[in-house]
Amino acid sequence: MAIRLHRIVSSKKVPKGYFAVYVGENQKRFVIPVSFLSRPLFQDLLGMSQ
Repeated sequence: MAIRLHRIVSSKKVPKGYFAVYVGENQKRFVIPVSFLSRPLFQDLLGMSQ
């Protein structure tokens, strides 16, 4: 799983079922599964960022 995840994060394209989030002043890129959008904790984190 770690090798596959590393390929997903280092790729310029975002695979189907994922979305890219850029965080911080340095715009660090995170690739997040779309399924996280339905999780309450992730929704809380998104709400805190606005």
